Amino acid sequence: MADQPALHLLLPANRAPDGYADRLALALEAQGQKVLRHALPGDYPRLDPSAVLAADIALSRLPDGTRVLVDGGALPGLAAALAMDSRRLRLVALVERLLWLEPGLTEEEAAARRHLEQGALALMRALAVPDAAAARAVAELGLATEAAVVLPPDAAAAARLGSLWGA
Repeated sequence: MADQPALHLLLPANRAPDGYADRLALALEAQGQKVLRHALPGDYPRLDPSAVLAADIALSRLPDGTRVLVDGGALPGLAAALAMDSRRLRLVALVERLLWLEPGLTEEEAAARRHLEQGALALMRALAVPDAAAARAVAELGLATEAAVVLPPDAAAAARLGSLWGA
């Protein structure tokens, strides 16, 4: 794996470094894969325009064809740029849980997040989830059942991740 180009991981800077994306990145690094982390500024998932602009800039700086892992928590900041960048980057979302299902949201907030997540996830080459429950939640968004691949953050993940990038 050392001869492969680095993977880029986009994740919110304000999240604790113990989530699914971080555990998967550590498993990949343990297998010799270089992972470059890009911490996106802002109060995710509630963002101001400057945080959205910073996320857009982070995506735009990545070269065409780059393999990018996107923490599901970063989707609100990246949603605006994904429609264009999904054609030139090889994007795989890492979805531990869906943001629209978080407790304490108003009906309007939940609906807005659901719409955003549904659209953003539909633009990914693949979706990696840690377990069957997360896969079911993704399927409930109306995405194809096979869109979500259960990929536990362990040593076997490095080998299985390669199949998600596509040609």
